[in-house]
Amino acid sequence: ENSMSKSRGPLSGLRVLDLGRHISCPTCGMTLGDLGAEVIKIEKAGYGDDTRHSGEYAKGVNIYYPTENRNKKSITVNFRSDKGKNLLRELVKKADVLIENFRPGTMEKMGLGWEDVHKINPRLIMASISGYGKGSPYSQRPGFDSIMAATTGIMDLNRTEEDGPRITGGIWFIDIMAGMWTTIAILAALRRRETSGLGQYIDTAMYDSCLYALNTFIPNYDQNHEISRNSTKNAYDCPAGRYRSKDGYVICLAGGDNLFERLLTVTDDPVLHRPEYKNHDARLDPANYDIINAAVDRVMRTKTGDEWDTIFAEAGIPGGKIKDIGDVMGSPATFARNTTVKLEVPGLGPVTFPGTPLSFSDEELQFTRAPELGEHNREIYGGLLGLSDKEIQQLEAEKVI
Repeated sequence: ENSMSKSRGPLSGLRVLDLGRHISCPTCGMTLGDLGAEVIKIEKAGYGDDTRHSGEYAKGVNIYYPTENRNKKSITVNFRSDKGKNLLRELVKKADVLIENFRPGTMEKMGLGWEDVHKINPRLIMASISGYGKGSPYSQRPGFDSIMAATTGIMDLNRTEEDGPRITGGIWFIDIMAGMWTTIAILAALRRRETSGLGQYIDTAMYDSCLYALNTFIPNYDQNHEISRNSTKNAYDCPAGRYRSKDGYVICLAGGDNLFERLLTVTDDPVLHRPEYKNHDARLDPANYDIINAAVDRVMRTKTGDEWDTIFAEAGIPGGKIKDIGDVMGSPATFARNTTVKLEVPGLGPVTFPGTPLSFSDEELQFTRAPELGEHNREIYGGLLGLSDKEIQQLEAEKVI
């Protein structure tokens, strides 16, 4: 297909001010940037986003910041100085969206709360991400991914039989969920602005994102007062769960009767072939459940994870090797589509990063490397706000930017 006929992202022409730190808000900004918006990341003068100084490093170079901040322009400002706040107000006049995840109340203290920015630019959409959101009794409590996992029951669910709750979900999915929900809300508010002509305020809570993700755990507890922890085996299906293979672990989801029939075609284990086990309810009967799972465990131990990958794929059984990141980085599926992208990191050269799950027939999404701190000061303060070189030099000398 001729990519020349494709647009450069459906949000082209939109301008976003990203005051985000850590993961949730920068993820939202990066997604809007992936979709073609001009995203201006506003960072603390002389220091930048906290993620420039923490998290993962490779050969002494920070790779945390570049993971969350591609497709953005970086400018610096001293948030505490009056001149800095004035620059922010000027930028608000020229923006469509402002996103931030400071502690609740911080933007108000700077004179840039929702009521302030709405007066400056009535068309602006402002989105805030916090742990619990405005109006929550816990609104002033800090919201970090693992804290939210602990306070919403997710950490309690994420355990194995061998030990207690794990400290996180393994990935920072709560931060990322909050960023995604905020992105969805911004897109909806942009749609509403087409009819109303006005922006609005979006208040995203990480807590709410977690509760939404708890799904059936909420009504189940409400009605039955029980917590169905799946742990290593599925409580509602059999056989379905984690099993040992010859060289690690596999997952096998053959709980439905048709899937169980397929499992029987790849093993001649006499226990699994007992006629009474062909019925789903019989397999879930506590008298049979452990016997069946133990039999599947014995069968799985006879081959490697890679062998089961092939066998399950051919038989149409959901399951296969439980892969580590090394396996994933060796998989051809990881490098098809825009699943991963290679971007330059100064000091490292090309680095593979997560790409985007977004895919369009008529849009050619672009990816540019994360910016150096203040890399676009001249472009934005000079080009967008119309300051002269002399004025910019003066602001630099006064450490306003």
